[in-house]
Amino acid sequence: MYHSEIEEIFCLTEDKRYKYFLNMVGEAEQIWGLKAKDSWVTIKDLENNITMPIWPCYDFANYCKENQWKEAVPESIDLFEFLEYWLLGMKRDGCRVLIFGDTQGGGTSIDAEKLKADIEEHVEEAQHN
Repeated sequence: MYHSEIEEIFCLTEDKRYKYFLNMVGEAEQIWGLKAKDSWVTIKDLENNITMPIWPCYDFANYCKENQWKEAVPESIDLFEFLEYWLLGMKRDGCRVLIFGDTQGGGTSIDAEKLKADIEEHVEEAQHN
């Protein structure tokens, strides 16, 4: 994916970016985060909540790494592992998810339970179409 294509997606409305995210992760069955040394990158969102920024594919994670988190490495997480283990742990720990996150806390900050429900609903709908 070219940088111009990536930047076009970042310029979409929050709702359209979120739908794009759901479509991409539903198809690829994985999400991408950034790992720095021994831990995953976390940042505070615009409302000061601790979040883990994630993206729907390597290209977006790498774009943000190159522009914002130079020391981090993009790493994939199996979607079903993310749904069954990660999101439950994040909810327990009070960590939100930042869809298409940036270093200023921009992106779609969402509760882990809500994201889990939205992904599961999207995957189920896609299977019936």
